[in-house]
Amino acid sequence: MLKNVTDVDLRLLRLFARVVRCGGFTAAQAELNMSQSNISMHIGNLERRLGYRLCERGKGGFRLTSKGRHILEASQSLFEAIGVFVAQAGSLSGRLVGDLSLGLADTIVTLPGTRFGEAMGAFFRRDQDVQLNLFVNAPTDLELAVIDGQVELAISYFSRSRPSLDYFPLYMEEIALYCGARHAFFAVVSPDEADIAAANWVMHGFLPESSILPLRPLRSRATAHHMEAVAQMILAGTHVGYLPRHYAEIWVGRGEMTALLPERLTYEVEHSMITYAGRPLSEAARAFIDDLLRAHDLPTAEPV
Repeated sequence: MLKNVTDVDLRLLRLFARVVRCGGFTAAQAELNMSQSNISMHIGNLERRLGYRLCERGKGGFRLTSKGRHILEASQSLFEAIGVFVAQAGSLSGRLVGDLSLGLADTIVTLPGTRFGEAMGAFFRRDQDVQLNLFVNAPTDLELAVIDGQVELAISYFSRSRPSLDYFPLYMEEIALYCGARHAFFAVVSPDEADIAAANWVMHGFLPESSILPLRPLRSRATAHHMEAVAQMILAGTHVGYLPRHYAEIWVGRGEMTALLPERLTYEVEHSMITYAGRPLSEAARAFIDDLLRAHDLPTAEPV
């Protein structure tokens, strides 16, 4: 039975949380750079320290026991409390310390409206010794990462609002419909909308069915969760799909891609920063948010 928490226990609890996040021992091997037998040994050590089983593993797959779920929740609260303590202790010296984990959408590096680089420059001019962790993922995955506490904030286009998150609008992005040079539509000056709708499309996997689009396909023969994957399918000449205009420009300029009926099939989306509503942010996160909002001329912006 666990009577006190040591550094070893903290390492075992973090490993346990990582295994759960990965969905099991097999999936966690690559992320932890550890063999399955080694992971199993560490989880077994933690279970012996606690005095009960945390998860079932074997032919039936990986699943948490009821006690395992409680320990996971308690561990996450413990990790957050440690992070708050480290940040508060460091702030007494006037210096930002600790970890800062941020989530970003892919392809925004070419978007003119984003001033992420300016915000990051301002943050690193502060008196700080912060370990920065950056993750690029699909919008839905970024929302879940903020909710789960894997990142403190994320910036992307979010097609719907979740009540557990605060949204801070930052900038707009223009989206158009494209085909590649190998596609039959490429040489057609003004293809018919009905023909476009009936073509093979690659759709964004993070867009719900309720999303308002200027034109919806009659069928979707491919789904992609990152813009680069959408671009690959378009360049192959087999599918048409929506891409940010700033991102597609490199291939348009090379004559490898063209926008289809851009005067009618173009729309705008709003990118926002999200944080978890009601969860205290670290000093480093608050400082970066201040720098981000100032970089976008939004010093007094409120969540929506």
